[in-house]
Parts: sequence; C-alpha cells; structure tokens
Amino acid sequence: MSSQKQKRMLSNKLIILLYAVFVSIVLHGCADRHFLQLERKITNDLKFNKAKTVVVDLELDKIDFSERRISLHSNRVIKKGILPQNKKIIIDALSESLSFDGKSVFSLEEYQRIKNDLRKIRPAAGHKDPKLDALIRLKISYSIQTGRYEKERKYNFYRKETRCQYLKKPPKKYKPCRATANSTWNEIKLDQNALTLIDLWYSGDVYINENDQYTHHKNLNGYQLMRTPYQDEKILNQSIAAGLGPIISNNIGTMNLTVRLEIDEGNHNAAIAWLKQGEIEVARKILEKNVIENMFESSTDYYNLGLIYHTYGDFEIAKEYYTKAINAGGYKRMYVEALKNIKVLNEKNTL
Repeated sequence: MSSQKQKRMLSNKLIILLYAVFVSIVLHGCADRHFLQLERKITNDLKFNKAKTVVVDLELDKIDFSERRISLHSNRVIKKGILPQNKKIIIDALSESLSFDGKSVFSLEEYQRIKNDLRKIRPAAGHKDPKLDALIRLKISYSIQTGRYEKERKYNFYRKETRCQYLKKPPKKYKPCRATANSTWNEIKLDQNALTLIDLWYSGDVYINENDQYTHHKNLNGYQLMRTPYQDEKILNQSIAAGLGPIISNNIGTMNLTVRLEIDEGNHNAAIAWLKQGEIEVARKILEKNVIENMFESSTDYYNLGLIYHTYGDFEIAKEYYTKAINAGGYKRMYVEALKNIKVLNEKNTL
C-alpha cells in the first residue's frame, strides 16, 4: 500500500474521532454468511444541521373528526365535528419527536415569551435577543376517522379418512386404499377491533438566519396516511404530532442509518477469519500484504479491503477496491451492492 493511501487512512480516522461520527461495527452471522454492520448518523441537509436554535411557527387547520361504531348489522356515527386543539400539547409532542440532535427547539410563542422575559431582567443598554438560527413555518391539516368495528371470520373444518378394500385377485394397477376428505362443520368467529385512520397533510418553509438576514432555504410538503390504535381524542393530537416529527426529520433532520456489509468468503485467506471475529485492523494488514505480494489478483481480497475502508469511513479508497474487485473478474452481487452503499453513505451527508 502506498504511503499516500496510509496518510489518507490515518487522516480519515482522525476526522472520524474529531467529529464524533458514531460508528459501531457489529458482527452478524446468517447461516453461512457473515456481515459487518455499520451504523452512522446522517442528514439530508448539512446547512440546516448547523443551526443550534430552531423556532417552529405552527399553524393548525380545523380538524374534522368522526367516530363510528360498525357492527355486522349497523353503521352508527357516534361523534362528528371539529376536534378540540391544544396547540401547546401538539407542538411539545412535535418538538420531542423531531430528530434534531443538539438543537434547542421552541414554538414561536415560547421564543417570544423568552425574549420578553430577558428584556425585563436585563439592562436595556447592550441587550441582545437570543440568537435564532432557523425558523420553520409549518401548516398542518388532518382529518380523523376512528371507532370500533366487528367482522365475521368463517372457518371450515374437514375430516380426513382412508378406506381400504383388499381383493384376493385384484386387477392390474388396483389400489386398495383411498383417502377422502369430508366437510364436517363450519364455525363462525366474531372479531371485534378498534382503529383510527388519519389523513395528514403538511406544508411549510424553512428559513436560515445568516448575518441577521432570513433567507428561504427549503420547502416542506407532503401527505401521510397514519394508522393508530383507538385512542382518546386528546391523545390523538399527541400521536399525530409525534408521527409527523420523523417525517419532517427525514427532510432536514438527522437519521440513524444502518448498512450491513457482507464478508466475501471466496478464498481461504486468513484475514477472513479475523474479519468474522471483528478484528478489522488485523485483517487489513494481512490483506494489504497479500495484495502487494501475490502475483494473481484476487477479487475477494480486493472486496474485503474495500469493506474495511468502508467501515473506516474512507469511501474513496473503499470505492477503488470495490472497483478493482469487479475488474478482477469478481462481478458478484455483493460487490455491486457495496458500491451502491458508498453513494448512500458518503462524506457529504455523514455527520
């Protein structure tokens, strides 16, 4: 291995430590296949992720609510109307469910109250309002159908029996025994259940504060059909907000991504045994020595080296080794999947 690549690897290790990239390598076995599991925290929006203080300005449409009781013979509306809203409960549940690691999240009302309180207790001279890094204006609209229902399930039961008749001089191809299955009885069971269906629409805008100037950063909009257990009307508001949090986080927050990388056991290299034990660095040294000394190229060795650098976070070197594995005649599905994972899990969105 060249000294340049060694420097890149050591440098990358240092970057991983400095920026606290959370990587855990877990060994998994599945029948005769073995994997390294790589866990990283990623974001789809690095610019928003730099924000430390975020304010959410939430607007709620009127919420249509209906509750039904559906039996085998009737369909009754028990309640129908507008669901009462508690904006504080909703925004608290939304804030808790947002995956905004290391950020302080406030509602617009809370932020304004904090500013007013600080102005009262601090001297006017030299006072500065707490810095706001990002503003999310979000509008939520949803309708709820909930209730209890009954349905029938019909089960048929059969009796199987075998009847035999033996002859002294049976004809050719005669079969003395015959199996029969007779329907004996039916049983009907009644299922009683409860369910809530929520049609959720959301739209909004994200603004970033740069040098005390708010600039439009991103649009947010979408639809989600949510299914929850039958719940009290007040708890429904919390459930909906908690369900919306991960949806928003997928756009601008952080996500925990897990990638399973399969170990190629296509040869008898001693490094494979070390990889199975999770001894990544020992395996790397063996493989790099073999790659330099061996006369013939080994797609298995190249791939497993790529896998090692993949776990180290040095995606460029990993990509080189994966490509060498394919070019060496080892066009295996796991090689192609590894290259795809490089594109998903790269330096640009890894924290």
